[in-house]
Amino acid sequence: MGSPDTHPSVTTNRFIRPASRVHPASPPQGEVETAAPPIPSSSRASRWIPHAILAVGLIATAFSTALIWRAGELRDRLTFLHATDIELRTIEDQFRTYTALLRGGAGLFAANDDTVTLAQFRAYVQRIEFQTLYPGVLGFGFTPAIPAAERERFAARAEALGVPGFRVRPPSDNPMLSAILFAEPPNARNQAAIGYDVMSDPVRRDMVERARDTGHPAASARIQLVQEIDANKQAGFLVAMPVYAGGAVPAELAERRRRYLGFVFGAFRADDLFNSIVSAKAEDDAAFAIYDGAPGPATLLHRSPRSPEAVAGRLTREATIELGGRTWTVQFEQRLSPQRASALPEIALVGGGGLLATALLGFAAFRQRRIQDEIRRLNASLEARVEDRTRDLRETADRLRQAGEERARMEEVLRQSQKMEAVGQLTGGLAHDFNNLLAGISGALELIETRIGQGRSKDVAKYIAAAQGAARRAAALTHRLLAFSRRQTLAPKATDVNRLVDGMLDLIQRTVGPGIDLRHRGADDLWPALVDPSQLENSLLNLCINARDAMPEGGRIVIETENRWIDRRQAEAQDMPEGQYLSLCVTDTGTGMPPEIVARAFDPFFTTKPMGEGTGLGLSMIYGFAKQSGGQVRITSEVGAGTTVCLYLPRHRGEAEADGPDTGKRPLPQAEAGETVLVVDDEPTVRMLVADVLNDLGYTAIEAADGAGGLRVLQSDARVDLLVTDVGLPGGMNGRQMADAARVGRPDLKVLFITGFAETTLLGDRQLEPGMAVLTKPFAVEALAARIREMIAP
Repeated sequence: MGSPDTHPSVTTNRFIRPASRVHPASPPQGEVETAAPPIPSSSRASRWIPHAILAVGLIATAFSTALIWRAGELRDRLTFLHATDIELRTIEDQFRTYTALLRGGAGLFAANDDTVTLAQFRAYVQRIEFQTLYPGVLGFGFTPAIPAAERERFAARAEALGVPGFRVRPPSDNPMLSAILFAEPPNARNQAAIGYDVMSDPVRRDMVERARDTGHPAASARIQLVQEIDANKQAGFLVAMPVYAGGAVPAELAERRRRYLGFVFGAFRADDLFNSIVSAKAEDDAAFAIYDGAPGPATLLHRSPRSPEAVAGRLTREATIELGGRTWTVQFEQRLSPQRASALPEIALVGGGGLLATALLGFAAFRQRRIQDEIRRLNASLEARVEDRTRDLRETADRLRQAGEERARMEEVLRQSQKMEAVGQLTGGLAHDFNNLLAGISGALELIETRIGQGRSKDVAKYIAAAQGAARRAAALTHRLLAFSRRQTLAPKATDVNRLVDGMLDLIQRTVGPGIDLRHRGADDLWPALVDPSQLENSLLNLCINARDAMPEGGRIVIETENRWIDRRQAEAQDMPEGQYLSLCVTDTGTGMPPEIVARAFDPFFTTKPMGEGTGLGLSMIYGFAKQSGGQVRITSEVGAGTTVCLYLPRHRGEAEADGPDTGKRPLPQAEAGETVLVVDDEPTVRMLVADVLNDLGYTAIEAADGAGGLRVLQSDARVDLLVTDVGLPGGMNGRQMADAARVGRPDLKVLFITGFAETTLLGDRQLEPGMAVLTKPFAVEALAARIREMIAP
C-alpha cells in the first residue's frame, strides 16, 4: 500500500509511587594492627578484642538486615518494571503483526478490483494459517462500500461471490452502506456478522470514515461486537484497513474518497485477545487493566484475572498506547508471588545467623587470647627456622639453575656435534664416490693423451668409453643427490602405473635373475598419477634390486598397485596430506630390517652393503623423488619375514597419456641456412662445447658470459632464432630474468634453459611460458641437437 505504517506506540510513562532511593553502604574501615606485646604480659588493647568483636558483629548484623530489606524492595521494583515492559512490548509487537495482516488482506482486494470471491478469500485465510499464527483475533473479513441505492442489487452480487442469503441490516438512511461481506473463520459468531451495516452505528462509522479519509488503519472505540451471540459477552473493538482502487493510497482527500472501495477489518474480543498474547508469567509480577481512553468502568477493555496465590504490591504504573487513532490507557499493579511476598524469612535468617556468628567469634576471641602467649613463644623460634630453611632452599635453587644451564649448553654442543657428523658423513661419501669417478675420468684422459702422442690411436676408443662411463655414473650420482634434495628437474605427465610396471617386468626379471620369483598384482581401475615416468622406472628398479640383495638364497618379489584413501588419522601417522593416492608397493621375502636400520634407511650414503657394492643413495633418491612429486614413501619390515616399501603418489584427475613410439637413434639434425643461436653460460667449457656442437650442425653461434652481455645482443638487430642459457648467471641477472627482459622486444623469442637443477629462479610458483623448455645438465650431444632443432623448426 502507498501509505506509511501506523503502529501502536507507548507515548507516556509515569509512576504513581516513585521507587525509594538506595544509599550505597560506606566502605568498611581498615583494620588496625597492633604490635605484639612482650611475652610475659598481655597488652591492654588485646583484652578489649572480644568486646570489640561482639560490638562489630551486632552492628554488621543490623546493617546486613537493613541492606537485605532494601535489596528486596529494589528487586521487587526491577521485577515489576521488567514485567510491565514485557507486557507493553508484547502488545505493541502483536498489533504490528495484526496491522501487517490487515494490510495484506487490503492488498488482495485492491489487486482484484473488489472481485474476490468467498472461496478465494477463504483459501487466502487458510494459506496464511490465520488461526495458528494470529491468536486472539475473533474475525478477519472484508466490508465493501455500497451506495444505498444499490442495496438490493449488491445482495444479488454477494450471491454471485459465494455468500448465500446475503441481506443488509439494519435499515439505515445513510447514503453509503458498509455491510460485512466476508468474515473468517466461518464459525457461528462470524456468520452472525454477515450483512451487518457498520455505518449504522456512530462509533463504527467514525472508525470507517477515519480509515477512509486518512488511508491509515483505524481502531474503533470500545464496543460490543455483533458476534456476541451468547451469554459470554466481552468488550471488543474493530480495526479497519482501507482499500482503494489501484492499490496505492491517493495523496488528496477527495481522491481517496472517490477511489475508496471498502475496508478489511479485524474483530477482537478484548479478554480473549490479551489473555492469548500476554505471558502469564509476566502477569504474575504485574497485573494490568486496559482502557479505551480515560480509565473508567465504561471504557474498560480488559483486566488481568486475579490469582488467589498472588499478593498485591505497592507499585503501580500507567502508560498510554496509540492504536489506529485511539489512545489506550494501561494501568499496572504490582503482584508478588508467595516466594517473594515477604523478605522476613531472609531477614530472620541473616539476623539469627549474624547473632550466632557474633557469639561464636566472641568465644573464639576469648580462646585466642589464652593461647596468644604460647603462639608468641613459638613465633620466635619458628621465624628463625623458616629463615634458615629459606636460605637452604635458595642455595639449592641456585645449584639446580646452574645445573640446568650446564645441561642446556651440553645439549647444544651435542646437537652441533651431530650436525657436523652428518655433514662429515655426507661430504665424505660424496668425496669417496667422486674421487673414484674422477680417477677413472682423469686416468682415461691421460692415457688418451699418451696414446695419441705415441701414435697408437687404436687404443683411444677404449679409454674414451671408460671416461664416458665414469661421467655417466657421476651424472647419475648428482641426479640422485638432486632427487634427495627435491631439486631435480622432473618431466611429469599423466601415467598409467600398471602399464609402466608391465613394460618393465622383463627388464626387472633379467636384473634380479632367475632365482627370484617376480609377480605383479595390478589393481583394476587404477587411478593415473602425474609423475615423471623415467624417474618412477628408476625408483621401481632400485627397489627391486634392493629386494634381490636382501634374498641371497632366492625368494619372491611382489609388485602391487592399489587405490588408497588416506584419512586424517593415517595422514598424520605417515606425515602426508589426507586425500586420494595410488600406492606402488614392492614386497620381498628376504632377511628384513630391524627398526634402527629402518629409521636410517633414507639417510644419504647410509648402506648396509659391503664397501664398494652400494652408494647409499638409492632410497634417498626415491624419498626425494616421492616428496617432489607430492607423495610419500614408507617402509615396513620385520627381521626374518621380509620388507615392504610403498610409494604413495597423488591421484591425477585426468586420462593417462599414451606412450610415444621409440624413434631409435637418428642422425643429428642439421641447421638451415642462416639460423643463429645465442649461447649464454658463465662456464667457459660448457659455452665452448655448446658452441662447437652448434657450429658442427651448421648453426651460427653467438656467445655471452653473463646476463647483461646476452641482453645486449638480444636488444640489438642481430638475428637470434634461439636463446640457450644457463639459469644461474653472475652480474645480478639470472637466465630467466634475461629471457623475460628480452621477450619485451622479441615476444616470439624461443628459449632453452640448460641447468643442473630446477632452480626457484626458473619456475618459482609458475609454469614455463610457451616457447620455453628445460634441458638438464649433463646432456648428450644428440639430446641437445634434437631439442634445438625441435624448438627452431616451425
